[in-house]
Amino acid sequence: MKRNKKFGLNTVTDLKVFLLFLLDNIRYPVDRATVMSIVEENTDEISLDYDQCLGELTDSGHILYDEVDGEKYYMISDKGRVVAAELYDSLDAGFRERSLRSAIKHVSLSKSGASIKAYIENTENGRYRVTMEAKDRFGELMKTTLTVNSLAEAEQIKRNYEAKPDGVYRGILFSATGKIEYLS
Repeated sequence: MKRNKKFGLNTVTDLKVFLLFLLDNIRYPVDRATVMSIVEENTDEISLDYDQCLGELTDSGHILYDEVDGEKYYMISDKGRVVAAELYDSLDAGFRERSLRSAIKHVSLSKSGASIKAYIENTENGRYRVTMEAKDRFGELMKTTLTVNSLAEAEQIKRNYEAKPDGVYRGILFSATGKIEYLS
């Protein structure tokens, strides 16, 4: 269902910044159909301009792409991330927020190639500190520490994070932001 939107993507530059914003927030290669689905959820129409913009961003080195079994996969490059970070504020804040909600469904630590690490330490007062970390090639994504009373509870938290890092990551994002979309 489309929402009534006051902000529009009126120029090719707006379209390109929007595409870079989405790919930067997803953080790993995503197929063209998914990109277009997110675009459709947040704009009034799909046009050939989006494919043209993806092509131009690829040609300029702002987006990387590969084709596997006839499907194109796109990912923002380091160059695209640097240039686009300066332009994100040119998009309406409400529009960015709505768009991010759509992109959130596609955020995954495992697909992003992030490495995870969890460890337990004894505290000075006889409790147990569990630290959960996630890093990707761009740096730290998350470092969260919980202190619990029993070693068994600490080991359970560590095992759960190692088994389901995406679920823990999304849960923490939900708790920190209050955005239910992280749990979808």
